Amino acid sequence: MPLSIIFPINMNSENNAGIDSHPNSDTTTAIKQNMKMLLLTRKGEYVWDTNFGVGLQSYLFENDVTISTPVIESEIRAQATRYMPYVQIDGINIEMDSDYQTMKTQIRFRYNGLSIPEVFEVEIS
Repeated sequence: MPLSIIFPINMNSENNAGIDSHPNSDTTTAIKQNMKMLLLTRKGEYVWDTNFGVGLQSYLFENDVTISTPVIESEIRAQATRYMPYVQIDGINIEMDSDYQTMKTQIRFRYNGLSIPEVFEVEIS
């Protein structure tokens, strides 16, 4: 998965057919946007690749007995390895709250071999 466009788009008629390219400082933001798309897209939802996506929402209303955070972690790692090979995941933390039907996922990662870790969080309800 190449880096995605960061929204809102900066329009500039002099460059790139009207779309201004993002400076290198926004690479982390673009990676986090890609990660969000990967985690929230359900398998089969993306027409050109039906295997794309983790679909965190599908785990949200599962019975507490059937939810296994290691299974979700494994799926996240497998999807990131396949679609975001430029990212190295250092750790994943998943917090489920069945009373309020929320799931918070935190991913610690690095990219391009940099030693500075980044953190991405997404919460769904």
